[in-house]
Amino acid sequence: MELLGKNNLRRRALTLREQLDASYRAEADAAIFRVIAESAWYREAPIVLTYVSVDTEVDTRAIIARSLEAGKVVAVPRCVRGTKTMAWHRIASPDDVRPGFCGLDEPANDDATLLNPAQVPAAALALVPGLLFDDAGYRLGYGGGYYDRFLAEFLGISLGLVREQQRVDSLEALGACGALDIPVSWLATEEGLAAATIL
Repeated sequence: MELLGKNNLRRRALTLREQLDASYRAEADAAIFRVIAESAWYREAPIVLTYVSVDTEVDTRAIIARSLEAGKVVAVPRCVRGTKTMAWHRIASPDDVRPGFCGLDEPANDDATLLNPAQVPAAALALVPGLLFDDAGYRLGYGGGYYDRFLAEFLGISLGLVREQQRVDSLEALGACGALDIPVSWLATEEGLAAATIL
């Protein structure tokens, strides 16, 4: 198997994602939404921490709207400049975000909505993005390490959102998994939930 390394694989993964048929993406994302919404973790989670999808990422806007309607606390990340960490802010509406760091939709930098990590219970659910995920739960992100730092401290359930066509057997075998990479606990694909299998 060819060792691609993270940067080469990241470029290929971005190209792959952009070239996925729009109807496939829409159908897969709708199925992933159903998988999440029907899971016991989601039903029982008082807090949902989720990225706000942009471009051709797996869509999270439907689950954000559903969670707010259900009365759950929804928090979305804001990149803390110069630290490569994320601060999570509660939102009251899907419209409470604006383009920010690297064009990502982010909440306002408001202390009143800042989520204290000590307030996040073990029943919290985190929805995690990635360009690729493998069967062990490792992800190929955009290269900043933000989510690895978050996952290293997160005590709840982490769920990687990935379409089957963006799933690979092993990122390590492709030379794209490092010592600081932190896997998610489970994957949500259009085919259902899959436990991360650490080899």
